[in-house]
Amino acid sequence: MAATDEVTAARLAARDAAVADTRAALSSWLRRPSQLLPWVGLSAVVSAILLLGTYIVAITTPADPSGGALIAADPSARWVDFGFVLGRNFTVLLLHLLVCFATYLVRRSIPIQAGELSGVQGWVHRHAQRPALLVVIALTVFSIVQQALNLGHGLASVAAQGQYTEAGILVRLLPHAVPELVAVFLPLAAVVWLEAKDRNRDLLAAVAACTVVAVPVIVVSAWIEVAVASSFF
Repeated sequence: MAATDEVTAARLAARDAAVADTRAALSSWLRRPSQLLPWVGLSAVVSAILLLGTYIVAITTPADPSGGALIAADPSARWVDFGFVLGRNFTVLLLHLLVCFATYLVRRSIPIQAGELSGVQGWVHRHAQRPALLVVIALTVFSIVQQALNLGHGLASVAAQGQYTEAGILVRLLPHAVPELVAVFLPLAAVVWLEAKDRNRDLLAAVAACTVVAVPVIVVSAWIEVAVASSFF
């Protein structure tokens, strides 16, 4: 019974801290939204690195001219394509939001619970932080590398058709790709920035803030990709 009470107390402490932390952070950001601008800048840097990686993969990958097609270059793109683009980008955003949420659990929630627990459960919570953080880092790296590989192979296949070079295609994709990438990478940028500032208590609020900022940008970018981008080709 004592162990059960201890676990309950630990969970309540973590929950109360989460509510208080989130309210404080969101109130502060609503008063001064400019506090989120460093996240946007950092996300833009990550996006630039991804685009560079995509280009490197594209120019170093054997391509199949029959294996590539761009929704952005297709003037006959339909609502089904719009739905596909939205689904793809929201999946990536969700993965990055989960990374942000998991980092909060690892860096804030678990230590709070560990302070309330003793015995084996306390030991597990106190020593779970590092391996859990390594898992979060691994997921982040996997996401970036996987996207660079997928985008790079697609870019190489389209370029192999001979109408445009890899660089030429990439430049034509920038009007919708840049805001789209900045939006989907915003949660990762928030994690890096807040961790660097030792403000892991704000990570749960960052999940909500990034969702509010990123979702409309992703929707507009998808519309541009489907309805407007073909005029650039």
